[in-house]
Amino acid sequence: MTIAVIAQARRASLAPSLALVIVSLLASVAQADDTQPVGDATSTPPAAATATPPPTGPAGSDPSLQLGPIERLPFSGYPNEPVRGIPQGSLKLTMQGLQFPYYPKTGIAVSGYSWVDTGYEAINRGNANESSNRFFVQQAQLVLRVTPTLSDGRWFVQTQAEIVANEQQDEPAPTVINTYDLWIKAGLWKVFDVQVGRFESWEIYHRGMGLDRYTLEYNGATDTNLSVPQIYGVSYAEFFPDEAGAAAVHLYPASFLRFELLGRYGQDTGGNNLYAVRPAGILDLGLFKFKVGAEYLETMPQAVGQLGYLKQQGAGAGLQFILDPYFEAGINGAYGQQRESMAGNVQAAASFDTFSVGAFANVRIVKNLLIGGGVDYTYLQDKQYDSTLGRDQNFDHWQVFGAIQYVLWNRLYIKNVLGYALADFNVNEGAIPFENTMYSERLRVEYLF
Repeated sequence: MTIAVIAQARRASLAPSLALVIVSLLASVAQADDTQPVGDATSTPPAAATATPPPTGPAGSDPSLQLGPIERLPFSGYPNEPVRGIPQGSLKLTMQGLQFPYYPKTGIAVSGYSWVDTGYEAINRGNANESSNRFFVQQAQLVLRVTPTLSDGRWFVQTQAEIVANEQQDEPAPTVINTYDLWIKAGLWKVFDVQVGRFESWEIYHRGMGLDRYTLEYNGATDTNLSVPQIYGVSYAEFFPDEAGAAAVHLYPASFLRFELLGRYGQDTGGNNLYAVRPAGILDLGLFKFKVGAEYLETMPQAVGQLGYLKQQGAGAGLQFILDPYFEAGINGAYGQQRESMAGNVQAAASFDTFSVGAFANVRIVKNLLIGGGVDYTYLQDKQYDSTLGRDQNFDHWQVFGAIQYVLWNRLYIKNVLGYALADFNVNEGAIPFENTMYSERLRVEYLF
């Protein structure tokens, strides 16, 4: 079993001229004053802010951080009204559906982050025919975000690209270059916008300070032969689905209410056409947030006359509470289902119903020291019926984590995460049910710029 770090990222080579652009952009970032806070970031876009200090110039810009029209994204570019979460907490690491980057002027904003994970994972497998494993892992990522914007202060058009460098241990050439965001957006600040390209949809199910994507504890108690059920958080169409693109309309009828209607369209890596729709809404009263979303995704063969489909749909909600700047917590729940057919025949093992429930909490101990914890439970039942046992095949998965984080200079995040997972495999057709357990520890060092 390999350790998939960025399994869904689409790799692309970059022309030599791009290196010159990156050097120029980093030169402007290098002028930053490291004593002031900047936006937080996670392993996935977008970044968020630890603080929003008063502007130091027009639209919050700082001339010392500019190189012609290029500048580091100012603090005002990370909207925080209503408050997104406690400073340096995990809720602050998501933009909560707010327009980001908020850059109401003409120019080119630069931002990003880099992290290195060093970790250990132990998986004990209960199937006598499978081996247990111990993994030593170090992986890393750098994201350089470039956002050219044209704006008169009210109307705007933006484009954004995120250039991503990944260090992967499971690749023959472990360092690869690809992209996350690549989109164009236009609209009226704090009223509406229309966005097309490659981007993630709004988060509904928040996991807290642990279970970062592409990490050891994210996948849990995996198995060599069977798929362990992953947390479902209205996530079939949330992230980048292979090569498919997206289009979305965002509405902001009030400061406390916002909506997204997102569609995805294109093809997947298996040679199938794909489309999806995912509406979401957020009621945000600052200290209290309620998020709800639903989705439908379908793929079909590209070959004319070939029978088959994959249909996925689901819905879920999240409720979050913030006592700024000391405490934040939330609960989540979502239900989804998948149906697959090939050549006119329903695939019983690949057709299932699933649900997830979870909770998290983050607490500030002192100014720059936070602790957090969370628990998630996922259940999955497929359509592979065993008449002898009188039941369908089913699986469940518990994932628990604890984390402690300290921040230096408001930029350098040092976080240690302990993870535990337990997966039950209630297989049928003569197989013996078994369970897997996973223990992990991960130290993340993350620099925000």
